[in-house]
Amino acid sequence: MVRSLSIIHLFVILSIGYIGGALLFREISVEASESLLYFLDRRIIDQEASIFWTLLSVVLFFAVAYLFSIQRKTRPIVLLVGALKGVIFGLSSSYLLSTGMGMFQYAVWWFPFQFIICFLLLIYCVVLSPPYFERMHSRKRRNLRPLPIVLTFFICIQIVEALIYQIFIR
Repeated sequence: MVRSLSIIHLFVILSIGYIGGALLFREISVEASESLLYFLDRRIIDQEASIFWTLLSVVLFFAVAYLFSIQRKTRPIVLLVGALKGVIFGLSSSYLLSTGMGMFQYAVWWFPFQFIICFLLLIYCVVLSPPYFERMHSRKRRNLRPLPIVLTFFICIQIVEALIYQIFIR
């Protein structure tokens, strides 16, 4: 029961973040969303941009989540970092669809890989700071054994995403 509850918890966070990003796109100007998205993933605005900035922004999310998880008082913010990535996912998806990206390119490249990356970031955040229904109060140390597995999945997904981007989009 607890395992299925945590998966549902993550999907709810991801879906609310995605919808929030789509609503945010509706409320802010296109120029403001372009400047934000250019900072986070330059490939959305400029298809000739290097993959370095994309990797840097995603690694930054992982690093910020880890830094918040170090201190006990800032651990509740860790899951907020994952939710923020979901908001950016919704914002960038809305931008791509509104600027005329082909549905095939969107369905093959953007949506599935960004969805998996956001979900992996949320899993990473839950491992760093488990929600209240998964905490073991008797354990003094956190169980960080799943972190290498999550990071390995993340690296594999990033490599496949970069290859598909090079093949289908460029």
